Amino acid sequence: MLAPPKYYYLHLLGDLEMEFVYEIEVAKQGELKKVLEADPYADDSFSRLGYTLKDSAAVGLPAGKTVLHFKCEEEAKGKKLASSLKAVEGLLEVTGAGKEKVLSVIRAEEESAAAGFGSIFG
Repeated sequence: MLAPPKYYYLHLLGDLEMEFVYEIEVAKQGELKKVLEADPYADDSFSRLGYTLKDSAAVGLPAGKTVLHFKCEEEAKGKKLASSLKAVEGLLEVTGAGKEKVLSVIRAEEESAAAGFGSIFG
């Protein structure tokens, strides 16, 4: 029996992304940005991976906070980056219904952007 092509495996792995959501008081956002922008050329940096910072009110959470979202396909890298955030005082992980609310807003924005981009080059 023939093995499926390699791209088949990559497609399956692509659906297993880990997503992380954190929140911090707006006043402490500068401290968070220092960690996010540290060593931007490292293989396991936030700069290479990509992240999103949003106002908490824009993603359906109570106002006055900044929300950090990032996703990673490699579990070890995601956990390493998440552990580096422990150095930021006041940063809390968003879980449960709050996390789902944030993820649904971000996914809707990504889909809208992709649809708009597709219509440009249609």
